[in-house]
Amino acid sequence: MVATACGSKDDGGQDASTAAARPAASRSSAAATSAAHASAPPGPAQRLADLDGGLRPAEQYDQVLSALAPRCKEDRAQLVNVVDTTLKSLKKKAGADEEEDEFGVLQKLESVVPAGKPKADCASQAAAYAAGEGN
Repeated sequence: MVATACGSKDDGGQDASTAAARPAASRSSAAATSAAHASAPPGPAQRLADLDGGLRPAEQYDQVLSALAPRCKEDRAQLVNVVDTTLKSLKKKAGADEEEDEFGVLQKLESVVPAGKPKADCASQAAAYAAGEGN
């Protein structure tokens, strides 16, 4: 009887445990998918949202990145670094009074990079923006 309860027989023990595990497997596959997303590195928009402390949904960052990225020689992941470096430069220059955030810098960069000039050097554009900004 102990051997049957432990499932040493392939007939009844395996089928019953498989049938019982199916609903749990669907739940655990959803949990596994969530865990996979949690362990996967975040996309560029999510990274910016995280850097801003979750003030806005990542979709808002994604919209601006989608408008900006085709005009830049940098890819979306590199643009995250450009935006973050620019923000740090602005904060260092302006001091603690600076209220700018990642999203604001991203929007500003999107507004200064010319739409008619594909593959602009957006890092240079961001550096010029940071140099011209200040109190």
